[in-house]
Amino acid sequence: MKPIQATERMSLKQQVIQAVKQYIVDEALKAGDKIPTERKLAEMFGVSRSVIREAMSYLENTGVIRVRQGQGAFLNESNIDKLLDNFFFLWQVNKGDIREILGLRLIFESSAIDDIVSENNQPAIEKLRQIVEENLLAKTLTEFRNADIAFHKELLQATNNQLFSQLTNVITSYFFQIEHIELTLDEYKALTNEHMQIVEALEKQDASEAKAVLARHIKQAKA
Repeated sequence: MKPIQATERMSLKQQVIQAVKQYIVDEALKAGDKIPTERKLAEMFGVSRSVIREAMSYLENTGVIRVRQGQGAFLNESNIDKLLDNFFFLWQVNKGDIREILGLRLIFESSAIDDIVSENNQPAIEKLRQIVEENLLAKTLTEFRNADIAFHKELLQATNNQLFSQLTNVITSYFFQIEHIELTLDEYKALTNEHMQIVEALEKQDASEAKAVLARHIKQAKA
């Protein structure tokens, strides 16, 4: 492998980061596979171990690899949580409008409804009904809030698409973490009844009705 040519410190680190990523692709490494040692990478790329250490630290912090004490570095499972978490942090700092997240939720959850209906995913529908029936027993604001989160996460997970689930899980979790979103007990009860209406529409294989209820449901959130 051709040695990396040094320029300035940061650009050298970035070159090593890209080189390690390219090595992973070229070698067709999979999640759980071990990355060469710092010494080996330094020899491969013709740079110091300190530069390798900086690059590996970056890759670990961004979730590409994980380091096990005394064992080395290993390629991670695909996961976009950290990337999206940083994105939403900056979005919030820059005064992002909560209605933008509501719009994303509506798009993704409507897509999940289409998926459930087109696949006639009866196990997913049964699971959603079970969650709603359990949710109807909620008594406190905390219980209703947790029930609301559980329903929407289950709806999105029903797609069985790992990337879709990771993406939407971060968006949904972030939405429910925003402290200024508050509903009364009666409003939560109304939302739970709408959950049941969505399930009943899914049971009838009526995606249009389910999405119409969902749209009204999500718009109940207050910013």
